[in-house]
Amino acid sequence: MKTETRNNILQIIKKRGGVRPNDLKKELGITPQAIHRHLRSMVAASEIEVIGRGPKTLYYIAGNPRLDKVLNWSASNDRPAGDPGESNCETRDVFTARLSHLSSLTKTGLKEEDLSLVISVAGEIGNNCFDHNLGNWRDVPGCWFEFQVTAGRLWICIADRGQGVFRSLRRVDPSIPDDQSALITAFEKTLSGRAPENRGNGLKFVRNIIVVGEKRGVACRSGAGIVDYGSLGQECRSVLAVHPHPPIGTVTLILWSMI
Repeated sequence: MKTETRNNILQIIKKRGGVRPNDLKKELGITPQAIHRHLRSMVAASEIEVIGRGPKTLYYIAGNPRLDKVLNWSASNDRPAGDPGESNCETRDVFTARLSHLSSLTKTGLKEEDLSLVISVAGEIGNNCFDHNLGNWRDVPGCWFEFQVTAGRLWICIADRGQGVFRSLRRVDPSIPDDQSALITAFEKTLSGRAPENRGNGLKFVRNIIVVGEKRGVACRSGAGIVDYGSLGQECRSVLAVHPHPPIGTVTLILWSMI
């Protein structure tokens, strides 16, 4: 029974991304005391981790990112209410300034030789948000940019509420049939939505940096399409897949092991 309850708790947390003890009590129908015993045991075993205090306490799968806010912001059909604050980069200058904050990661375990690669990959993804969406924002301009370190792994999420990869590339190549084909083209072929400029290698560069490393991954979702690359790409995909896909716009998740 004890193992079954713990498995049920894990499945609920995996499904929701983060839960409160009271949510588990209601769903599993067991006492608060029993819930807290299981949670303490699972935290001690490094199966889950706890964020926050008191009524705002949330439990997550250990090592997984906490991306509910950005993914819900990205997927909302209506203009998101409020301001996401420090995660929102309305202009390229703001994004560039916040990108420099990645330099602090060397103090938390990121290798010096990896720092420039991480900044280059994140910078390329973020700059694409501006390069391909000027004048084509759905509502909120710019991009959402945040990074988290958990269990020795760096997660970077960059999302925009722009026109999406399919609409951008189809202006150049009308034969591209759908979101999935557009994403594959963006990451694997030299074709840019900014023709006639001689561009189109940016996401190919990102893919090459990711796949050359042993513990790196990236997944990108735009409309109904999703692709992943690298040894940790499937893990990134699984995180994105549990949330509704954005009607248009793009969300990219990067995972980089620091150990």
